[in-house]
Amino acid sequence: MRVLHTTIKMTLVAVITSLITRQLGLEYWLTAGIVALLSISSTKKDSLVSSVRRVVDAIFGLMLSSLMFIAFGYTFTVFAIFIFIFAYASFQLKLHEGIVLSLVLVSHLLSEGEFNFNMIGNELAILFIAVGVAMLFNVLYPQSTEKVLDRHVHSVDQLIRDHLYMLSILLKDPEYHDEYYRHYATLDHKITDTIDEVELVDKDLLFSNDHSYLAYFHMRKEQSSYIRHMYEHAFRLKSAHPFALEISDYIKTLASDIGLYDRATGQLKQLSLLLQHYKTAQLPQTREEFETRASLFYILNEIESFLVVKVDFHHSFPNFGDLRS
Repeated sequence: MRVLHTTIKMTLVAVITSLITRQLGLEYWLTAGIVALLSISSTKKDSLVSSVRRVVDAIFGLMLSSLMFIAFGYTFTVFAIFIFIFAYASFQLKLHEGIVLSLVLVSHLLSEGEFNFNMIGNELAILFIAVGVAMLFNVLYPQSTEKVLDRHVHSVDQLIRDHLYMLSILLKDPEYHDEYYRHYATLDHKITDTIDEVELVDKDLLFSNDHSYLAYFHMRKEQSSYIRHMYEHAFRLKSAHPFALEISDYIKTLASDIGLYDRATGQLKQLSLLLQHYKTAQLPQTREEFETRASLFYILNEIESFLVVKVDFHHSFPNFGDLRS
């Protein structure tokens, strides 16, 4: 869908800019459409940043080429030397997005064969009209970005719930490791893909963007890494243990609390009671039981880290749940 929207914007700005410049009687009016098209990117933020850089680089290119042509003549050799100097300078100044655009405009000066203020004005008009139209489209083109992000929030939250629910079943039924691992790998891949999409959508929120959505998804990504560690230790269990059954029930309850609001603080208190209970329990009698309880204790520590990450997020964005519910 993002590719479709970008394609639509490119087509519209190219056609509209070309028509405007033709109506104004500018020379090389088709070039204006190409310049506008080059100023469109897949996200609003990237488009605005690259447009500003292209304008600065194009003005620099027109000034430098004019000085070189006046000093050394309007020849292809001078144009070739200009390309080398200009491209190198643009990369050094981190303005390289404007190299192609600038060379197109400068080629018009070369074709004139002499310095002409009207031609300079023509090229500047093409530049500012094209970039102006592109910037307007970038800002005003309708995209339901927040709705998309809200949909991703609920999607990732459900994936985390599924992760935890399957982990709770694994602790009770540790024999079928392969099946659970395939399930985990599928969910983890979906979370990664969703966060990649969110990073693009976040750049479309130009105004009043506190990046809370991005922080939320990175928080979930960090939580998924803790879940991965839990799975790794759950896979080491060879048989169901009474403590594992209790932890399984706790994780199932935790899964139902996954959401926008801060329920992690209350879960931390429940987890603290559970840890205290196991610390006062009788010591393991066999090596196998010792290894089992060590893995279970590690899982509890990872759950604590899992919850602390969510609590930290709510400290940074205390109203996130109220605004998005």
